[in-house]
Amino acid sequence: MGQVSRRVRPPDKMGNDTLPAPPVFAGPLRAGGAALALPTRVTLDGIRHEDQGPDNCAPVTSLTVLGSYGSRVTQAQAANAMKDSPGDPQVTSLELAAYLGRFGLRSVIRYAGDADLLRELLSRGLPVVLQQRLRAASNVAHFRTFYGYGPVYFLVSDPPRGPSLRLSTAELLELWRFYNGEYLVAYPPAKEGQVHAALGDDFSASANWRHLKLHGDQDTRARPNDPYVWWGLGKANLRLGNVQAAVSNFDRAVALGVPTLYDLYRQETSQAWTRAGDHRKTLQWTARALRAFPDSKELQQFRRRANAALGG
Repeated sequence: MGQVSRRVRPPDKMGNDTLPAPPVFAGPLRAGGAALALPTRVTLDGIRHEDQGPDNCAPVTSLTVLGSYGSRVTQAQAANAMKDSPGDPQVTSLELAAYLGRFGLRSVIRYAGDADLLRELLSRGLPVVLQQRLRAASNVAHFRTFYGYGPVYFLVSDPPRGPSLRLSTAELLELWRFYNGEYLVAYPPAKEGQVHAALGDDFSASANWRHLKLHGDQDTRARPNDPYVWWGLGKANLRLGNVQAAVSNFDRAVALGVPTLYDLYRQETSQAWTRAGDHRKTLQWTARALRAFPDSKELQQFRRRANAALGG
């Protein structure tokens, strides 16, 4: 396929019935057994945008994704459904996926994503939510919905920065690396074959954890003083059942200086220490984070669990 442009139009309306999955195809788009080049440009239709209220990037992201599949919600409706209170600073990827599921969408949350995979998903008509930093030098985690690309840029609906943000590949990767290439693809059941085809082996969660571990093993050798690559390796080891290895990885990440704000968005350190029985360390680090974010239900839960284990 040469220098072409393609607009991919999502369905006008999506029902809530569970449809049988179409045949699964592994690998890139193909014709006659030969891999086809992706379109040079893709822009998905139906993308909605609103400027976000305080800590409302997840509610705005939900209305953006749902709009692309023909469902409409307000920012207030989504916020009331996903947030524990108006001041709740954190909505996890799992909570976002669960809310999208109310509208009949399935979701996969995966890691070790890259720019080529993002183009592949977009070329198949699938908007993609990335977890990134809010901006360079910020420690704030942030959801962005990617809905198109061109030769040297990606098109983004960014809750605080507008519906038509353009990021270069270098900017994309720099903001993404702090969250280990996390991405969420939400889709109607009829599109599951397209998602599987784009992700290949990574459609399997366990295979994706092995993929993230491979990246982590490589990245920690290449950048041994980067706490975020140690965190990613710890996350992969934890999900693969390598608890002691995960504890060691997270200890290294903490020693290298993961910011307190990171503990609000991710609690894998507490999960690993809890599973390893190191409850005093869990208390130490949840106490530090709770001083900054006292209303975090996730951190409070780990504190209660650690206190109970220690007889407190």
